[in-house]
Amino acid sequence: MKDSSPHTSWGGQDCLTSTNDLTTFVKGLIPRQSHTGREMRINLRRPFVAEIRVQKVDKDYQPVGLEFATVTRDISVGGLCFIAQMFIETPLVIVQIDHPAGMAKRLLMEVRRCRPFRKYFEVGGPFVTDMS
Repeated sequence: MKDSSPHTSWGGQDCLTSTNDLTTFVKGLIPRQSHTGREMRINLRRPFVAEIRVQKVDKDYQPVGLEFATVTRDISVGGLCFIAQMFIETPLVIVQIDHPAGMAKRLLMEVRRCRPFRKYFEVGGPFVTDMS
């Protein structure tokens, strides 16, 4: 994940944030915990259950279908995993996460996986901070 300034706006809000802004925002969402298990990822995942808004977008950042509400499974500074009621066929989504302090962030996320999870789909991928 590269550090960059915001590039895209969606509904008047920036969809991309700098790595520092994203790190601060995510760290404010999850409690501090010591990690005792094996973690192969660069950024430590934390269990995180919250309602989010998701908008599917194509490679040109154009909306596909209607925005929908769903819930997250886990989060890290680098990305997010959420549960969807439908298969996500688009390469990107915009997720809106509301912070308990009252602010909300709309973040562009690359869809790296969308796999069946019981009667739903588990969707995961990294936040995108560099559009070049």
